[in-house]
Parts: sequence; C-alpha cells; structure tokens
Amino acid sequence: MHNSEAAGICAWCGRALCAECAKPGATDRMTCSEHCAAALARNEKALQLILQKSFQTARAGAFYSYLCGGLSLAAAVGAKFYLPSPFLIWFCGGCSVVFIASGVWYGLIARKQKP
Repeated sequence: MHNSEAAGICAWCGRALCAECAKPGATDRMTCSEHCAAALARNEKALQLILQKSFQTARAGAFYSYLCGGLSLAAAVGAKFYLPSPFLIWFCGGCSVVFIASGVWYGLIARKQKP
C-alpha cells in the first residue's frame, strides 16, 4: 500500500493505483497484479472467441437463408406449373422474398463483424 494520490484504476478489479504502480501491462491496460493481468487476458481472449463465433453464425445464417429462399422460389415456380393454386404460388413466392432478404441482412452483418 502506498500513501499517495490515485493515478489510475486497475482495469480488472477497479482498485486505485498510485503513480508508481500505474504502469500498463502487456495489454496496454493498467492492472494492480499479475492475477488481474491474467484474468484480463483471459477475458479478452474469450471476447475474441465470442466475436469469431458470432461471425461464423452470421455467415451460416446467410447461407441457409439463401438456400431456403432458393427452395421456396423453386416451389413457387413448381406450383405455377404443376398445381395452379394462386395461394400456394403467392405464399411460396413471398417466403422466397423474405428468406432472400434475411440472407442479405445476415450477409451484411457478417461483413461488418469480419475480424
């Protein structure tokens, strides 16, 4: 313990640090101990893993939305020729539009998150 004014705060636990102790660690963030520095590093690694998985999930969502949109469009075309039911044609066509639009949306999200 030092008897001086606080010059910083530990990025992990929030403890006040004096000017002598307030030195950035390996992550350029101030920590009060090696334990806090290790916990902060684990936290940063977990956050990067979550962001990477989120990117992969958005790409998979875009792929499956495009796939469902294509299948719904094929069903609408098939319904036009094999089962001339206006409801079925419009329903499959509408589903196709919604799935393709959601695929575009997921694709944009995946592009924004790309690490």
